[in-house]
Amino acid sequence: MLVALGCASGHLPAQLHGYAVVVEEKDTQSIELARAMREQGIKVRPRVRGGSGPTAVLIYFTFSDPGPGQPLWFHIRLADTRSGEIVGAATIPLDSLTVTPRARAVAAIKALAP
Repeated sequence: MLVALGCASGHLPAQLHGYAVVVEEKDTQSIELARAMREQGIKVRPRVRGGSGPTAVLIYFTFSDPGPGQPLWFHIRLADTRSGEIVGAATIPLDSLTVTPRARAVAAIKALAP
């Protein structure tokens, strides 16, 4: 089991090593994002705990430039809970491959931790 966790954490960007990520699992998308993070070896917590190690909070949103025919993008950001600094980020296009919350979550977390 330790070997599997060690290998999974090897896929994380260096700036995320040692971080836990706070994800309030309140809707389908946040539940799937938390699940995809756990599958990549990222420690996920439901809330901030005082006295714990480095912690980031998950922020996610969709965005499209104004105008007809502009693509819609799904963004995730991981912000350090102490400094507010963005310690991880990924953006994926919302298209026919990312229709479901699960597909969006998996694609976004893979983009975060290739």
